[in-house]
Amino acid sequence: MRKKYICGNWKMNKTIDDSKVFADEINNKELNDVDILIAAPFTNLKCLKKHIDGNIKIAAQNVSQFSDGAYTGEISTGMLKAIGVFDVIIGHSERREIFGEKDDMINAKVKRALDDDMNVILCVGETGKIRDEQKHFDYVSDQLKKALRGVCPSDKLTIAYEPIWAIGTGKTCEASDAEKMCANIRKTIKDNFGDIAQDLRILYGGSVKPNNANKILGMDNIDGVLVGGASLEVDDFVRIINYKEQS
Repeated sequence: MRKKYICGNWKMNKTIDDSKVFADEINNKELNDVDILIAAPFTNLKCLKKHIDGNIKIAAQNVSQFSDGAYTGEISTGMLKAIGVFDVIIGHSERREIFGEKDDMINAKVKRALDDDMNVILCVGETGKIRDEQKHFDYVSDQLKKALRGVCPSDKLTIAYEPIWAIGTGKTCEASDAEKMCANIRKTIKDNFGDIAQDLRILYGGSVKPNNANKILGMDNIDGVLVGGASLEVDDFVRIINYKEQS
């Protein structure tokens, strides 16, 4: 049985002081028995590790494909591990779309992180144009295979499906459509890597809110959610964590 995984991605939001306030508030909440993760800006990671409940994982939103060297502005896996951070998001659509990260770079980052014993949330997803052309299943499968070239998937890998057209737009991919894509992702993993597909967790990310989390998380192949804006407010994030209590 795959345990549900509720992941918040703060993106470029919150200061260190904001993080401390968030930690103090969520530490006093009653939370369902799910796995919980918060991906925060690099500057906030150490604060969160110090102040937040130890059952909540803290992740970086990006990592370098290089271990060290003359790479100004980059953060390595070793730097993250030195402050107790062992989880990272790789290939988020905003890294791909805004900062031009290509499949070969994402593949190198995934390899580096997994080789260095990090837990990886690998993001894949299509634009509205690709979906309108009915190419979304093949596109995401191809994206996944390129990102995992030369990789042996294990329980350290989680896949997050994020339809680009539904991120920060207020549009939500219908739960049934998200389920179809997540099933397609699981089939792609099975066809290329075998039985690990049954244990691997697949998340959905794209305008997840407290009022739609229950339906999304009720799907057979959706094992969790990657939450953007709704993870910035403690009450909203907790309602998603406690999704079974929502009508």
